[in-house]
Amino acid sequence: MSWIRPVGTRLVKYGPQAQLVWRHVAAPATAAAQRTFSAQTARRTALRHADTVVEGAILKVMDDDGAIHWVVFSGGEPLTAYPPTTTSLSELVARANLSKKMTPDQYRAKRAEASKKRKALDAARSFTSQVRRGRERW
Repeated sequence: MSWIRPVGTRLVKYGPQAQLVWRHVAAPATAAAQRTFSAQTARRTALRHADTVVEGAILKVMDDDGAIHWVVFSGGEPLTAYPPTTTSLSELVARANLSKKMTPDQYRAKRAEASKKRKALDAARSFTSQVRRGRERW
């Protein structure tokens, strides 16, 4: 229980400043987290929908407001967009590069490859930092 006194001291000293920071940071941080969560949910929903249609494909597009939408295609025809948008599908698709359409399997393979590369880079960075600190034994 020797940690209680130092924590209490810091809480009394920095608590009011932390409360002021939280008042100003909480709303933007919550909004950013919600945008990220809704974008991930829209992508997952679009992938699931594209899995169920004949010749399903997805395409990431951006509307006039800068919001990202995932358009689901069946063959060459756009079916719907996730998250729903007030802009018509034909307008969204007209400005998009249709050569970037991917089937759900292609998208998942691309993500898996990117994940492997990221893990390899992280391992290499970790190794070089250990070598620099002299912790790695040959």
